Amino acid sequence: MRTREALTASRVEWTNRRNSGQGSAAADAAMAGVIARLEAEIVALDQAIEDAIGQNEDLRARHDLLISVPGIATHTAAVILSEMPGPEVLRTAREAAAYAGLNPSHRQSGSSLDGPSRISRIGNATLRAALYFPALAAIRWNPLVAALRQRLKDQGRLKPKQIVGAAMRKLLHLCFGVLKTGKPFDPNHASATDKTAATT
Repeated sequence: MRTREALTASRVEWTNRRNSGQGSAAADAAMAGVIARLEAEIVALDQAIEDAIGQNEDLRARHDLLISVPGIATHTAAVILSEMPGPEVLRTAREAAAYAGLNPSHRQSGSSLDGPSRISRIGNATLRAALYFPALAAIRWNPLVAALRQRLKDQGRLKPKQIVGAAMRKLLHLCFGVLKTGKPFDPNHASATDKTAATT
């Protein structure tokens, strides 16, 4: 997964360089060749990742639990499996969020709090970045994440980017939940769990 991330970053870099339009025809052809090779390597790695998951019973079971959460597909599941310690290490969803740097961090001026909280960004940047686009999808298709987004929007305290950060945290909580319980995503069960935790 780390190698795939590096190759993807290189592809973006070379694509941007080629799109700048400052190279000669020969330079453009060379850059197109580099991009094509990078894309081929990424495709090969994607297949290797799918094979590794499919050939390992434990990985396959945890992968299937993760993709049961609306918003999570195979690529994001693979990042979670490779970057986040399991429930045997991280005991709670809050610990998982802190590990990814998605835990709330209050802005403070002197001795008083100044404004709403933001994510801390102190944690696993690879895991955190991998949840951004899935969170945007979950805002549309995951009923619990969509409800959170609407609730925060109605409160009017957070900016859109902060709401996305909260959605990322919620999505990771749900992923941790299915891994810890060993049961596929159930919006009714997950919602009941959230309410119980809130009153405990």
